[in-house]
Amino acid sequence: TLAQAVLLRASCRESRKFRSAMVVIAITGAASGVGYEAARQLSAESEVTKLVLTVRSAQKAEVALSKLVQETGKDKSFYEFVVLDLSDLSSIKAAVPSFPAFDRICLNAGGLSTTTMHASGNGITENMVINTMGHAVLVDGLLAAGKLPAGSRVVYIGSEVARSLWSFVPMLPNYNGNFKEKDIDWAIGTNYNGCGSCCPIRKQLGDYKNSKIIGQMHFAHLAKEHPNIHWVSTSPGAIGGPFAEKGNFPVKQLMACMPCMFRCLCVTHACSPSVSMQIGTKRYVEVLTGEPKWESGSMPMSGKCCCCFWGGNGAMIDNRPEVSYFRDEALCEKTAAKVREWATRWEAVAPQQATMDPSTVVAKK
Repeated sequence: TLAQAVLLRASCRESRKFRSAMVVIAITGAASGVGYEAARQLSAESEVTKLVLTVRSAQKAEVALSKLVQETGKDKSFYEFVVLDLSDLSSIKAAVPSFPAFDRICLNAGGLSTTTMHASGNGITENMVINTMGHAVLVDGLLAAGKLPAGSRVVYIGSEVARSLWSFVPMLPNYNGNFKEKDIDWAIGTNYNGCGSCCPIRKQLGDYKNSKIIGQMHFAHLAKEHPNIHWVSTSPGAIGGPFAEKGNFPVKQLMACMPCMFRCLCVTHACSPSVSMQIGTKRYVEVLTGEPKWESGSMPMSGKCCCCFWGGNGAMIDNRPEVSYFRDEALCEKTAAKVREWATRWEAVAPQQATMDPSTVVAKK
């Protein structure tokens, strides 16, 4: 529409201002995996003058920063870190005022987790907390603190599993475009219990799928709430490697022993998981640098192969027009309202929260 075009042009003008002044980018979950690789690649971008990495402990930060300095040749002053555990509400609240000024933020932290409920007793699944709810609370906190001003850019890392991904059938539940208002509370507050949930990998991927559906719809609505900020949900695609290490049988075993099989099946970017990660991370660089290349609220991810959503590689397209629940703006608005409702419940039990065991989380794909 004309109004959307005007807003996008305004966002581009703000982006040009930031670009001329150079750019500071924050990345959550940057100590390892694809988050670390994103930091490494962004360090080489001429417009980037500083990276702010969030990590779960100062010790992990020092290790990551030392490695980045060695690999990139950048001075240590190029990097800052904020201690942030997105599974711990008190950590999120403490981190908000600790963030230095930044222009863009990549909500990368999360990954494939256990099929349990969160340890705080907030009634939310573990996968939902680490992939979506923590980031939603963080962003609302940053907005309230005035740390996401007009012209900022927010990139949420979603996943192709949030819609059909036929190469993973029958391990991944397929909703065939059928996700309704009644499913929002179920996705947030119930471990996947649909068809085939007796199979551990299907239950695990079902929880992960639900967390990404909710996350992508939540941040799509925030693009409507805050049109002066640029919002995008993207994905590195299917990269295997660290993502698969906590996968239940047979994902972990196949990715470890036969990663090239997934490339031969046109699922991943390359035979080597490390090369696949490097290719996938270039998508982060694309959406975080330069002028905005995608409309605010869009979901640039892997497109179709042979007329269907087969794998997690290839050229990106905006997935919203292809998936009924993603293009349903009213449903996205209701999803955002529910996310905030559940966040309020989490805050009510926060004093009793037990911090999640770090061993239950792996790096995001």
